[in-house]
Amino acid sequence: MKEIMLETKQKSIRLKELKDYGSSLRPLYTIAVEIEISVEESPDTLHKFFTDTGLITRETIPFEIVSNFRGSADNKPFYSALIVHEGITKKYEVVARDTGGFLRTRINYEPVVYPEELRLTHPAEFPRMGIEVEEWELHNYKHHFMLFIASKRYESVDMWVRREKGGGEEEEASEFTVLKVNLAESELKAREVPCSWYLERISIFKDVDLKEEVRRKIEVG
Repeated sequence: MKEIMLETKQKSIRLKELKDYGSSLRPLYTIAVEIEISVEESPDTLHKFFTDTGLITRETIPFEIVSNFRGSADNKPFYSALIVHEGITKKYEVVARDTGGFLRTRINYEPVVYPEELRLTHPAEFPRMGIEVEEWELHNYKHHFMLFIASKRYESVDMWVRREKGGGEEEEASEFTVLKVNLAESELKAREVPCSWYLERISIFKDVDLKEEVRRKIEVG
């Protein structure tokens, strides 16, 4: 993974949920955190960086049928963006279409890409094709079914990247990019960092160890 270090303008990490739904002998934690980071770089620059880190790939934005994996619990797309393609601003989406399956153990989803003329173009290819990303979001929800066992285990990742303007008079002309990430995971056997694979791939900020800071928040509870 390419090492990239960006200066942060602002940063906040908030513990949204920390509950043990198991027992003293067999703990089952549900842990959720919210991260918000502001940087000077554009959403397009962050998009390129996260392509380099391996966050924006066919693993997080599938182009083939997947099982028990959709955009979000409330059916957000895997990925959506406002892009500039051949000089025209367009809304690009990769949505999850339910194709059925065995309801007790597996549900299949087919990724469908809009607009039609870009249906073969994956977001990881945007830099190579000269497609600029003005704002974007990524959603991953993975439910882990277990045969003959009642399981509520899931991983949930929601990420939004948008350009915003400063609020004060002196900052009226300034702009910055806000990265907001919600991470949640259930049925953890200990107070662990949720969705750590994703957290490692967004850790591109100077003097900020996101994984360690999230771990400290969880330890304090």
